[in-house]
Amino acid sequence: MNTLANSSAEPNYITRLALKSAPFNLTVESQFYFKGEQIEQRLNLLYHLVRASDKVACIFANKGMGKSTLLTQLQVSAGDDLRLCRIDATQALTATELTEKCLRAFAIDDSENQQADNLLKNKLRRLKDLNIKSVLLVDDADLLSDDARAKLIDYLSWQEDEDFLLQAVLSSSRKFPELTDLHGRLQRVDLPRLTEQELPVYIMQRLLTAGYQGEAVFNEKILKRFYRETQGCPALINQLAHQQLLGISPQKGLNLSVNIMAILKWFSVGLLIASLVFLLIFQDKINTFFMAIEPELITEKITPLAEEEELVTIDADEDKVTSLDEAERNELTSLVTELSQADTIENTVKAEVEVAEKLEPVLEVDSKPESTVTEKEAIHQQDWIKQQNTTDYTFQLMGSWQHDEVAEFINKYSLSGDVAEFQSMRNGRIWYALIYGVYSNKQLALDASKQWAEPLNTLPSWLRRFDSVQKQIKDKE
Repeated sequence: MNTLANSSAEPNYITRLALKSAPFNLTVESQFYFKGEQIEQRLNLLYHLVRASDKVACIFANKGMGKSTLLTQLQVSAGDDLRLCRIDATQALTATELTEKCLRAFAIDDSENQQADNLLKNKLRRLKDLNIKSVLLVDDADLLSDDARAKLIDYLSWQEDEDFLLQAVLSSSRKFPELTDLHGRLQRVDLPRLTEQELPVYIMQRLLTAGYQGEAVFNEKILKRFYRETQGCPALINQLAHQQLLGISPQKGLNLSVNIMAILKWFSVGLLIASLVFLLIFQDKINTFFMAIEPELITEKITPLAEEEELVTIDADEDKVTSLDEAERNELTSLVTELSQADTIENTVKAEVEVAEKLEPVLEVDSKPESTVTEKEAIHQQDWIKQQNTTDYTFQLMGSWQHDEVAEFINKYSLSGDVAEFQSMRNGRIWYALIYGVYSNKQLALDASKQWAEPLNTLPSWLRRFDSVQKQIKDKE
């Protein structure tokens, strides 16, 4: 049973650790937001998509990975240039209720004698005229009913002077069919798991936010167990940390679905191996059984089999198989061995993939002035961008209010070649952005990005045409 969800009383360790609040509860609270490097990159990407494009961002991640927390952080740190409407989706939410939430969030008086959709559309037009972006934040969008989902897609299709009136940032645990109706506006944003290096920092940050003033609560052995059993899922980390502080055995509260799947998998493999061994051991009896049933048919085939038996001679390091039965037995034994090896290889590959996802190499950024000058000379500027073919494609890797962060990003990932930076204006301030690559069509760009070296190929990026980048530069000038 989940003690976080079912315990109404405050945990007893709050007094023992002199905490002001529970650090590992299930409620999403903005003060507990963890500013990990990968999470901050996703947050900056969401801001960039909302402010500088007409894309509809969709955060895809399993339950407990922090989708709601990221949406909350986006909501609390948004500026005056954004007008947000937060909708926590459920299966019971109807299309009418979704519209009512939008009317309230955008401060629309529904007492006017007009249809609700017309009121909402007129309000969005007025906000657009004031250069204010209207954005829907829909958490767990995959839980919406079909009618509510259709209404959401309809709102996102509204346009005025070829510009969309409404943008959105959605979160979902899975894809749903209506996303295809966005006609190329969808931008997928995957939420990464915490790395093993981030886990102790994450736990300590939550404790410090709750008022803790002591040393590390958990030793290295416990932290390794946390990571092994949670694989970097924040919700499961919270659950295990809470149980550890309560003194509850980890077997009582931990989700065992992963272990059950592993048991079923090995049971299936073992059953298959046992079947093959059974066939190998009792092959002679099985052959005798069929020979007794069809004696005439077998008699007719004795001569060809005898001829084949003479031909079945396999020479491998001076070991010879000189009979058909022995050859079949060896073949079955080989199959059993290959099956075991294949399963071992599969597990090894999965483990390597998980390690690659969890471990993010940290590259030190050389902050010396000489390095900065060299890096700046190595990348292209806005004049180079203006010279590119307008129909070619490029990837925007990041954006920031601070120019130093662009230089640090270039140094960290050792970018070279078709790398360029440009500037645009946001809320009266200069926004610095970095693009990478030149590709004649979209498919070439996507294929090339798959060949990028790690960890660059794991970072979120925005595929866009050069004409849109050139327009941003021109608007600033």
